[in-house]
Amino acid sequence: MRLPTLSTLSLLTTLTTALLPTNPIYEAAPGTWFENLAIRPNGNILLTTLTSSGLYQVNPQLAKPTVSLVHNFTSSLWTIGITETTPDTFYVIAANGSLKTLTVAPGSHHLFRVKFHSYDSVPKISLAATIPDAGLLNGATTLNATTVLAADSHKGIVYAINVLTGASTILISDPLMFPTAAPPGIGINGIKIRRGFSGDTLYFTNGATKIFAKIPLNVDGSAAGPATIVTHAPTGAGYDDFTFDQRGDAFLATGGGNSIAEVTKDPVVQSIVAGNINSTDIAEPTSAQFGRTLWDQETLYVTTSGGLAIPVQTVDGPVRVGGQVVAVDTRGLY
Repeated sequence: MRLPTLSTLSLLTTLTTALLPTNPIYEAAPGTWFENLAIRPNGNILLTTLTSSGLYQVNPQLAKPTVSLVHNFTSSLWTIGITETTPDTFYVIAANGSLKTLTVAPGSHHLFRVKFHSYDSVPKISLAATIPDAGLLNGATTLNATTVLAADSHKGIVYAINVLTGASTILISDPLMFPTAAPPGIGINGIKIRRGFSGDTLYFTNGATKIFAKIPLNVDGSAAGPATIVTHAPTGAGYDDFTFDQRGDAFLATGGGNSIAEVTKDPVVQSIVAGNINSTDIAEPTSAQFGRTLWDQETLYVTTSGGLAIPVQTVDGPVRVGGQVVAVDTRGLY
């Protein structure tokens, strides 16, 4: 999630030539903000949105993909973070949030279980937890089969949520996660865990300071040391959610940069691999995930807000489009 400050941005030059081809999968009506995505084992893409209370699904394998409603969380105003704990069982953060003010009604954060049983089944929906003290829950990731981690962008902390008992506790607090201003300042944003032989590492972005950072974890998910900065966002861009490829390289949505940045693991090198700051091909990307089937495992799927917060500065002036699902073919990188 990018802070929707509609400040005037000058027309910026492209950071680098877009190397990878993009293919539009779906574009929603103007005013739609797709915030996050998760890929089901069958290849379908689940979509959360800050402009409705629904969880949506699209099949990218179809010639003309359309988005269908999976479930409407009628007690909430938006859906935001999503993560898979076991095959085809997902947890979705929903809340009574305002996109205009980036605030959430106290006590309205819920974590819902979305459990599919077959390829085309209607999932079973159940309430897994309520997080009453949260400020603004944003990105989510899986620690283990019973524990979901959620980033609180207002408080600059990470919650651990037990999906069996519903209990939530503050697991990590680090200065690199903090917002730079009082709410609605956005601190820690997207989060992902990378597994390693020497232990797990939590990677995260910070919307206020525009950093990509990491922190080592103990077995229980608590911090094993202080966070350190991996890199800073390119000029004219920020960082939202992100994912990793099989080599460990990160692919980050740059928000108002209208592009995807690749950050290699060793050595750390950052480059823009898709999109263009002055193009609506990837208009204000919010998240990214790789496909899970044999035919699309090297396809990076990207969600966007369509420039709803930060319009795309084109040669014809500022432009907004509908929220998008875009496929980026990464085979040219390997």
